[in-house]
Amino acid sequence: MKKILVLVTLTLAVFAAYADEPTGVRFFTGTWKEVLTEAQRQNKPIFIDIYTTWCGPCKLMSKEAFPDAKVGEKFNTHFVSYKIDAEKGEGIDLAKKYRITAYPTSLFVSAKGDLIYRAIGYSGIKGLLEEADKAIEVSKDPKPLSEWDKEYESGKRDSEFLAAYLKKRARLGMPSGPILDDYLKTIPEAQWTTLENLELLAGSVSSADSKAFDILLEHAPKLGMSKIGREALMNMQMAIRSSLKEVISQKDEQKLEKLIVKNEKLASFFRPLTPEMADEMALEFRLNFYRQTKNTDQYRQLAGAYADTKLMSQSVESLRKKDEAGYKRFEQSQAMMPDSIKNAEQMKKMGAYMKKAESGQVAGKLNNIAWAYYETLSDSKDLNQALAWSNRSLELDASPMYMDTNAHLLSKLGRKKEAVKMQEEAVLKEKALGNDTKSYEEELAKMKAKP
Repeated sequence: MKKILVLVTLTLAVFAAYADEPTGVRFFTGTWKEVLTEAQRQNKPIFIDIYTTWCGPCKLMSKEAFPDAKVGEKFNTHFVSYKIDAEKGEGIDLAKKYRITAYPTSLFVSAKGDLIYRAIGYSGIKGLLEEADKAIEVSKDPKPLSEWDKEYESGKRDSEFLAAYLKKRARLGMPSGPILDDYLKTIPEAQWTTLENLELLAGSVSSADSKAFDILLEHAPKLGMSKIGREALMNMQMAIRSSLKEVISQKDEQKLEKLIVKNEKLASFFRPLTPEMADEMALEFRLNFYRQTKNTDQYRQLAGAYADTKLMSQSVESLRKKDEAGYKRFEQSQAMMPDSIKNAEQMKKMGAYMKKAESGQVAGKLNNIAWAYYETLSDSKDLNQALAWSNRSLELDASPMYMDTNAHLLSKLGRKKEAVKMQEEAVLKEKALGNDTKSYEEELAKMKAKP
């Protein structure tokens, strides 16, 4: 009788460990160690949804895909599913361990924690199911990445091994800077730019501060928009972002300026750059750098001038006219497309974006600067200036996120009643959109509790 009772108790405990998803994906709830134990018990790989609370596509995937019956059937059959916030608790360490650079990231790992496959972003239910099928297929590979790592660490350096190792890491989205450098040393310089090696560099480049990046930067125009060319440009953009993080961590302004030059050259492959466009791209890099390195004086000097002279100088009316003109051009280009493309979900989203493309960009930039002021400054003059920028962002796009920024500035300025009212509106609007309002409600409670 006792054995039966213990068995029933354990069974109930296992079921209780899963989040309540009756028709969709059943997510295991517990620590990372417990997830690994559960995966070993079920002899299944693990699917990890790594998200952040501010990520729009993360929220869409959670709302649209995870409750879907087909997604649930696929994932519940083949994986132990787990979701974790990359910015909280164990999620911080997992994001570092698996080198997460964008959200959402879908990781597929073995029951031992070895990476099997990764997918970045969300491209709808069909796309998620396709990624799951790829992960299932890759999981059958008898030689996991950990074994390749051991061979490399033991000193194996022949070109054939390194080429295969680079391809393996590229499929998993793992950085390969030193390995790529080692590979280039094993082959003559004259062979660096063969089509086969350019393809290998395109799939493996992960740092802008590397020989591989410089080779691709020189030869990418020749590749054009071929499959290799597109892969090279995409990975080079990711390498720029990765290198910017590294430059910020080192607080190295000289490397920042070199990176700005490389980014400008890379951006010119996509479209001709005017001096104004190049200056604005460089400014965004510098603003990011000074904000992340907590150089408040430099950030305030650059951000304040940019917000007042560039962003606020454009009237709401002029931005609306630009929106209308841009959307009209979009409709004209769309008219020549087949219905199958016009009616696609991605095209509908693009249409919604184009309706306020110009005003939306200005609103977003004003909000970002206003929030940075809220986080780093306390002088009432600075905060009131940030509030003016926040007010303009709301004129252009009264989104819950921008309302939240506005409410925080009002609260920090001691305008409690106005702050509470604005945050309550943000909560109501976020609810109307069908999104989780927990974080907004927590901030609202803090505002109400302030004296």
